[in-house]
Amino acid sequence: MLTALRSRAAAATRRWWVARASGATDRADALGLLLLGLVLLALDVGGVGPTVPVLDLPAPRWWQAGLLLVAVLVLVAKRRRPLAVLLAVTGLAVVDALLGGSLGMYLVLFDALFAVAVHGAPRVRRAVQGVVGGAVLAAAVALVVAGGSARDVVQLVLVLVAMFLTPFWWGGDVRRTEELARSEARRADLERERADLARAHADDVARIAALDRTSAVQDERRRMARDLHDAVAGHLSAVAIHAEAALAGRPDPDRDRAALRAVRAGALDALTEMRAMILVLRAGDDADDVPAPPGLDRVPSLDADVDPAALPVVSAAVGQTAYRIAQEAVTNAHKHGAGRPALTVRTDERTLHLEVRNAMPVVAAASPVPSSSTGLTTMRERAATLGGTVTAGPEGDAWVVRAVLPLDPATDAGAAGAAGEAGARARSGVRA
Repeated sequence: MLTALRSRAAAATRRWWVARASGATDRADALGLLLLGLVLLALDVGGVGPTVPVLDLPAPRWWQAGLLLVAVLVLVAKRRRPLAVLLAVTGLAVVDALLGGSLGMYLVLFDALFAVAVHGAPRVRRAVQGVVGGAVLAAAVALVVAGGSARDVVQLVLVLVAMFLTPFWWGGDVRRTEELARSEARRADLERERADLARAHADDVARIAALDRTSAVQDERRRMARDLHDAVAGHLSAVAIHAEAALAGRPDPDRDRAALRAVRAGALDALTEMRAMILVLRAGDDADDVPAPPGLDRVPSLDADVDPAALPVVSAAVGQTAYRIAQEAVTNAHKHGAGRPALTVRTDERTLHLEVRNAMPVVAAASPVPSSSTGLTTMRERAATLGGTVTAGPEGDAWVVRAVLPLDPATDAGAAGAAGEAGARARSGVRA
């Protein structure tokens, strides 16, 4: 408790001196010194100079009152012109000393020295302090030469130091306190600015994180839409095509039974794909029981003419992407083309080439299966994830879908940046 009170008292004293040194009470100080000096003159309180006036003037006290008034008026400018004020007050103090000296004038001189120590430039402070110190030393030497005792010399030095150097030491302490207060204020401002910048940075990070989460959610939605399209659309399209074929002609038990078997197989395949997709969504980080996604080894199961022995061995990522593209291309061929499509897969040194070719119908007919118009987009997006491309369009009397995928996507990172542009430049068909 006592320590806290002392700290608060010291802080209050420091604030008072800083306010005093800042010029907030210059005029009040000057008025106070004038009143105090006049009271001391009226009470005939002796000064610090010789007791006998050197100048023989009538009523020297009133002359000293006039000098004190002039010195106090000059003192008002001590903060703006500390050196000029000190020189003027010193001259007036010399005249006052010749009249016998007064304590009020010394107090004004004390305040002028204090102002130089607080407000003066470093070069001015050093010069004035050197002059004052030299004057004290000269007075001591003069007393020694005049035959003064050691006791007299010591007393003179102590008195002069107390009178003329104490203001410098006191003013230096006040100046350092003021500079410390300004430094603390600047540091507080910097801390506030740093805190504001930290808050702004945290807000930016939070916004970026929110945008990243939104982007991640959108990417996940697109991925799930592609997977759902690949897993279900192809098989359900086959179901719809076989059902439409069975309903289009006259009743034929053998044909209808074959169509029902095809419908059942398509439905079972769709259910299998859906179960695998649900397991992936439920598994999270524990993927031990999740079946591996289909790769090129499943291409022969597609309803297309393909040579299983000619299928190359590629990485899992490339094989899965190639299979999904082939699956979508074959589905589109059955929905919009005529006859059974031909599927070929080959590789060269760095890329995999997949082609699905089917004959175009002589007369365009409405497809029995509604189109989602996302098939080509889905294929291009899948290829772009590996840095590959997909093109589709008519060639003569056939419709051809070609996919080019890098065998090692990790070393072909630069291709990914150009994949979107390549996809945009590719010819877009009306089939999906």
